[in-house]
Amino acid sequence: MPLPIDFIERLKAANPIAEVMGSYVTLKRTGRDFVCLCPFHNEKTPSCHVHPDKEYFHCFGCGAGGDVITFTMKYNNLDYWEAVKLLAERGGVPLPEDSGYDSRRTDTRKRFYEMNKTAARFFYHQLKTPQGKECLDYLMNKRKLTIDTIKKYGMGFAPNSWSALKSYMLSEGFTEEELEQGSLISRSQRNTKNTFDFFVNRAMFPFIDLAGHIVGFGGRALTADDKRKYLNSKDTLVYSKNRFLFSMNFAKNAAVKDKTILLCEGNLDVISLNQAGFQNAVASCGTALTPEQAKLISNYADNVVICYDADGAGQTATARAIKILDETGLKTTIIKMNGAKDPDEYINKFGADHFRHLLKKSDGAIDFELEKCKEGIDMDTDVGRSEYMQKVCRVLINIGSSVKQEIYINKIAAEQGVSKNSIKADMEKIISKERRQYSKRDWTRTITFADKRDTINPEANNHRRESAAEAGIIYYLYKNHDACEDILKRLPPDKFVTSFNRRVYESLTNKITDLQDCSVSSFNGEFSPEEVGKITEILENYSELGVDAKVAEDYINVLLSYKPKENQEEMSDDDFFKALEQMRNSNDPM
Repeated sequence: MPLPIDFIERLKAANPIAEVMGSYVTLKRTGRDFVCLCPFHNEKTPSCHVHPDKEYFHCFGCGAGGDVITFTMKYNNLDYWEAVKLLAERGGVPLPEDSGYDSRRTDTRKRFYEMNKTAARFFYHQLKTPQGKECLDYLMNKRKLTIDTIKKYGMGFAPNSWSALKSYMLSEGFTEEELEQGSLISRSQRNTKNTFDFFVNRAMFPFIDLAGHIVGFGGRALTADDKRKYLNSKDTLVYSKNRFLFSMNFAKNAAVKDKTILLCEGNLDVISLNQAGFQNAVASCGTALTPEQAKLISNYADNVVICYDADGAGQTATARAIKILDETGLKTTIIKMNGAKDPDEYINKFGADHFRHLLKKSDGAIDFELEKCKEGIDMDTDVGRSEYMQKVCRVLINIGSSVKQEIYINKIAAEQGVSKNSIKADMEKIISKERRQYSKRDWTRTITFADKRDTINPEANNHRRESAAEAGIIYYLYKNHDACEDILKRLPPDKFVTSFNRRVYESLTNKITDLQDCSVSSFNGEFSPEEVGKITEILENYSELGVDAKVAEDYINVLLSYKPKENQEEMSDDDFFKALEQMRNSNDPM
């Protein structure tokens, strides 16, 4: 049973889409609307449009779209009911007493939270056992952590047993299926009836989300013969390694003052920094920095100091992180740790004051990349210097600020004894070459558009004329409810060629006929967030084309005249794009 229309209207009124999205991303006003960098894919030029009057958003880059509920679902990885509850709480809107909505998934999430909390309590108490003494010694003596820090992070010990946690959790009322789904136990591949503890003989670190829930765990091996130094929870209903940042629950508050986050590689680096007074430190868990994690950082900070390990792998990860952080719009600097391989070792060897001085001396991302250009090159030879300058030009091209670019051109010219004009000339050659390559790639994407254009409605790839007509009819009915009865008589749903458009058409006509809500919000409970994005794409594209009664009539005739034949001649790419252009220019259908 759908939620009452009046409740959904109150919910949206209490949570204006621009206001909600503006709390996650930076919106820029353009007339009555807003634009922003899409939070669901990487981009440097804003392609996500927010329409407060229409109460929906749409990204022309990746196709994401929907209303404030859809956005909340996608951004926070929630299902429909969870997103509704979150917005209701945010806007102070009482939930319907009898919504009739199936909340089993919400109950499952609560169950997972409780299960992880119970497991964390078990791991913590194991530190006090004789077997846990070795782990406690490791944390306190080798890692120099205090009891207060151990308690603050809820650290614990996974016993050297394949069934200790499993037995305890079963005694607490959890099932093997729940424990396996929560990544607390694993199932044997040889004998699928056998299960065993996922974490064995490890120092344990609970993963705590921004709401204070324990969503997973990280385990650090205590013996050198364990090939997996770090072991983290697999993705579950409540944990996604691509979205989670360790200690962000502490760092988000600490970053308020100077809008800066310290980005580390390991959990223990973060914990050591936190204990030393740097509470704005975070780390990704078992993965290199992801665009989703960078987006999360950008919600709380403007600056990121990369504190990765000084070894080769750490420097490679630094270069990758710089690119992702730059695409997210964050200012990035990098510290150089001489005499230590990572922040944990540096803090223990030199202390907090030295590390604080290190942060003040951190180099910018551009300086880091320019320095890396020298790696593997003999700078004493003309060939080496020439190769270096080619690499340098590529770095300079990617500097967004013209003023900053000019500063670095001057710096490199003076440093290498070459003219600024020669550097600029080489940069222009590279730009021209890449422009030609891009044009070629762009044309390749265009001519193969039919195969890759539509993943939500894949049948449209083979029925472009008909799917375009279907979308036009959907748009027309969305705007003209009074035409529904007449169109439905002439064009029953089985006349639609593509399955997805048929579902949308059926849903929309049913809502109109039953006098139900027909806004974008009304599709949320019935369609996935990705499918709702496709619906908003239809609304956006056809609002630009303009669809009146005459055009709608032509669309209807396209479908009525369609004859399904296996050998039916398919419209060529050239004809398809010409037809779209003709529609755009003259409102004439295909």
